[in-house]
Amino acid sequence: MFFHFPPKKADINDPTFLVVENTFFAKFKRENTTTTKTVFLTQDTLVFILKGNKHLHIDNETITVNSNEIIFLRKGIYAMAEYFEEGLNFEAILLFLNPQTVQEVISEYGLNINHAVPDVQFLKLSTNKVIEIYKEQLQEYFANNSLKDKGILLLKQKEILFYILKTMPLPQTMAFWSSVVSTSTESMMYTVEKYLFRNLSVEDLARLTNRSVSTFKREFNTIYGSPPKKWINQKRLEHAKLLLNNSKDTISQISDQCGFDNSSYFTRLFKKTYGLTPSDFRTNCYT
Repeated sequence: MFFHFPPKKADINDPTFLVVENTFFAKFKRENTTTTKTVFLTQDTLVFILKGNKHLHIDNETITVNSNEIIFLRKGIYAMAEYFEEGLNFEAILLFLNPQTVQEVISEYGLNINHAVPDVQFLKLSTNKVIEIYKEQLQEYFANNSLKDKGILLLKQKEILFYILKTMPLPQTMAFWSSVVSTSTESMMYTVEKYLFRNLSVEDLARLTNRSVSTFKREFNTIYGSPPKKWINQKRLEHAKLLLNNSKDTISQISDQCGFDNSSYFTRLFKKTYGLTPSDFRTNCYT
């Protein structure tokens, strides 16, 4: 199981989240125990470590980040295993980047983006005096209500993005920027197929492909000849049939592996499509 992060609904009473006009801008994270959690990042995120260190497991790669580094994470699935030093105290600020702001900064900077099918999921950078000052300023935004203004916070995001663009050698970062803002058809198809068996909504997929929901649905229908939800459910059901035929996993496990919300919904949809429940289908396969 994984968790959407930031969560789908803003809790304005949670002081660890910086929320303005129902929009997540940042999270102040403090832990004193070792924890592991799999999360789905719904926004591009900059992570500033204040104390301790973190190990991020991204696909088959493990990245360690400490207080002398920041890491830029592209929206997607990340298994985060956190290990703490300095007396088991860990603190970090996660800055959730507004998609339009990222697009505007890259456009204003004049980058010649490669719209192939990049899949660069993170960019790790060393801190310096300027970034350390920026980290201190971010902490003040959680405490000072006068700074909790959407316009100010968007400008603050632009500030760090422009700084990274201007100070990091572009040959080392261009693939990442391309991956962040790509809107090519090939990139969209790659994303749909990559996350096909994850429990993601059409809205999640639209966000991952840098599109509005309406644009995503329209382009999806043009590419696949079907509305996204119908096509995705059909592919998941086909995969479920394969698993029912060739594995000993439970119905609940198969439902989860195919990306359905829950096993009850999976069972109803399977029976509606094939005329049998998953259990009956499996029984018939072996009789």
